[in-house]
Amino acid sequence: MPLMTRPETSSPATTVIFAVLCLIMIGLMPFTPARAQGNLGIAAVVNDEVISVLDLQARMAMIMESASMDDTPENRDRIAQPVLRGLIDEKLKLQETRRLGIQVTQADIENALQIIAGKNKMSVPQLSDHLASIGVPLSALASRLESELAWDYYIGRHVAKRLQIGEEEVKDEIERIRSQAGRPEYLISEIFVPMDAGGEQGDAGQMAQSLLLQLKNGAPFSALAENFSQAPSAAVGGDMGWLRPDTLDPTLRDVIGKLNPGEVSIPVRALGGYYLLYLREVRTNPGLQTEETMVKLSQYHAAAPAGADNEALNALGARMIEETRGMRTCSQLETHGQKAGTNLSGPLGVMKLSALPESMRGIIAGLAPGQPSRPVQTGNGLAVLMVCEKTGDQGGGQAAKDAIRTKLLQQRLEVAAERKLRDLRHEAFLDIRL
Repeated sequence: MPLMTRPETSSPATTVIFAVLCLIMIGLMPFTPARAQGNLGIAAVVNDEVISVLDLQARMAMIMESASMDDTPENRDRIAQPVLRGLIDEKLKLQETRRLGIQVTQADIENALQIIAGKNKMSVPQLSDHLASIGVPLSALASRLESELAWDYYIGRHVAKRLQIGEEEVKDEIERIRSQAGRPEYLISEIFVPMDAGGEQGDAGQMAQSLLLQLKNGAPFSALAENFSQAPSAAVGGDMGWLRPDTLDPTLRDVIGKLNPGEVSIPVRALGGYYLLYLREVRTNPGLQTEETMVKLSQYHAAAPAGADNEALNALGARMIEETRGMRTCSQLETHGQKAGTNLSGPLGVMKLSALPESMRGIIAGLAPGQPSRPVQTGNGLAVLMVCEKTGDQGGGQAAKDAIRTKLLQQRLEVAAERKLRDLRHEAFLDIRL
């Protein structure tokens, strides 16, 4: 039977760490004194690098605060296995990106730390003190940022350029959308707890039940998804977007069909693990509309240093991504641009999507209102764009095709990134000491 929850409520005490972890996709073994050899012991060896018990303890402390979990021995035992798995994945990502020559500079990390602190109305020293109060050194957060920034660079540079979406794929998707017009669609978030290879089904089921209990106690669904889900959607709080029933596994489709908006399912066994499904909204699929698309735009612009090379532009782009992550309105974007003192930041007005340059049209078409774009290069710097309002659709015209192509590319990128991470896990030498 479904469970009614308060999925997005959180107490002020969790705000700082939750905002920190929103930047990151966290992943996943228990720490108990009987099995660990003190705080300086080794939790795992990944190829030729060590994850210490101290690293594991620090990550568990961050996760428990972000997910409103009591810091008890029982909760530590429940979450330590998935937390360690996540630290292993993090180490594998960083090893691979370094092998490929992708480097995140100290300036990149310091900029990200300043942004996180600023969003929480703190200085970096104050943020460091807050983390220290729960037993987490600032270096634990810095390490996390380095891994995820490097992985983002890898996906953008080495994966995206190899993927192409053909015209036939776009046409097929347009036909699928048209065929679903007037049928129900679900806005769903998910938490996926996989069964480990060779592991016991009960381990994953018990973890899913534990997460369900946290939801009953008021933990935000998005925080639990970011910290514990092993689906690609974990990076965005488990948000799967609007889905047609025919795109879901039959078992999951049956469960969703019995939920009301605002309800979370009990753990569902399917597809290699357990799912918790949160049905946020239900609507009738509008299909492809035929009127001209009009967009109201705003931008945050940052000038590049004179003579900036690709490395400098990448650093500037990384800073802007962190600055705008979490923004959901044009007023937030505009206010930030004003505070930054950039003259080209602000409203751009209302215009036809079809009238924009092709390169910009493809970016704008794939954005939902209130979603910041990735930095776009301009003549003298970079700009983050945001759609304030969008009306109409070109019904299979170029803008609609661009939006569909962007969506299909993003889906393929997620699959390719997860496949690469699975390969890294399979090829790695792992020695788990706990």
